[in-house]
Amino acid sequence: MSDRVCITGIGVVSSIGIGKEEFLSSLKAGRSGIQEIKAFDTHFSRSKQAGMVQNFHPKDFIPAGKIRRLDRASQFAIAASKLALADARLSITKENSSRIGVVLGSGFCGLSSSEAFHRSQVLKDYFDLNPMLFPNTVPNAASSHVSIELGIQGVNCTLVQSFCTAEAAILFACDQIQLGRADLILTGGVDELSEFLFRGFSDLHLLATDEGYGEKSRPYDRMRNGLVLGEGSGVLVIENEAHARSRGAKIYGYILGYSLVGGPSEDSRREGIERSIHLTLRGGKDIPIDYISGAGNSSKNLDALEARGIKQAFPFQYPQLPVSSVKSMLGDAIALGGMRMVANVLSLEFGFIPPTINHTFSDPDCDLRYIFHQPLDQDLQTILHMGISPQECYATILLGRSWN
Repeated sequence: MSDRVCITGIGVVSSIGIGKEEFLSSLKAGRSGIQEIKAFDTHFSRSKQAGMVQNFHPKDFIPAGKIRRLDRASQFAIAASKLALADARLSITKENSSRIGVVLGSGFCGLSSSEAFHRSQVLKDYFDLNPMLFPNTVPNAASSHVSIELGIQGVNCTLVQSFCTAEAAILFACDQIQLGRADLILTGGVDELSEFLFRGFSDLHLLATDEGYGEKSRPYDRMRNGLVLGEGSGVLVIENEAHARSRGAKIYGYILGYSLVGGPSEDSRREGIERSIHLTLRGGKDIPIDYISGAGNSSKNLDALEARGIKQAFPFQYPQLPVSSVKSMLGDAIALGGMRMVANVLSLEFGFIPPTINHTFSDPDCDLRYIFHQPLDQDLQTILHMGISPQECYATILLGRSWN
């Protein structure tokens, strides 16, 4: 079929590396990008750590004269998009620009720009507003800046779906490819961590604290007590397979299935996960799954919910299915699924399962075959990517090396 969706490029800006080589090295080493926050004051919170991007120099990707007009999230998105295009070995021209699109997920985009703009509006009325900040206060700032900087004239969209935001963007982008509305799309997610956002999560008591075992992202551990926030951008180049083959592109793998569903009540949350998995597998329970890329984020309830949903979807296979969560290294963010999908592509390409780090105490509510501490070398043909939001949203993406 000519509308099959394949992945031909990846780009990432993250707390554990900028570019796929550094990102890959950190994943294999189980290296954490979470450390004490220095970018802003955290005196108001018991939580002090986050997975913040270090050593990012926007001038490496963006002309100097444009940098100060861009919020940090847009800088991340442009950098990751340029890295992905370079990896896909694609040049955007006047001839192909209208068939190329951008579909990104972003929870709050340039929230620090929005905060500065509206703070000035409240304190000083409209007499002293900074007009350069205004374009960055809208949720679609990052995708728009990517399209402007790269000269993309096709599909352009921004999605927000709680902690399934990047997954929702990727699913929408796949639909656009299959409907013939684009030949190639840059898709994934981007988030920027600011003091304003950190304060919100802290005041809601959602963040991990040090209860004697360190403030860490520890998915599936009995002592987990909250998530650790992160930031960055992960971008995939997805294409119509016929388009990819016509230009001789390297194909990392295919997106074989996907779904995004909601759950109407607390009692049916694990059924929502099961339903999402079955829709993604198109009812084919016998489709072999080599690895489950977990959404575990060190939240007491979400990690256990994921385990129950996987067991319900795979009642006989689950003891053998390896599961891990790279959020232990990256932290969590609304659109972290973009970076997670880049990690999945690298796992598929290089035959390994990245570890869940920071695990010390077993939890009977999380009793799957987790890969802890060290990566597992294993030939992978399929990866099932899980996305779970506390706001009753469940996303699943099946990634494979070949089309079945």
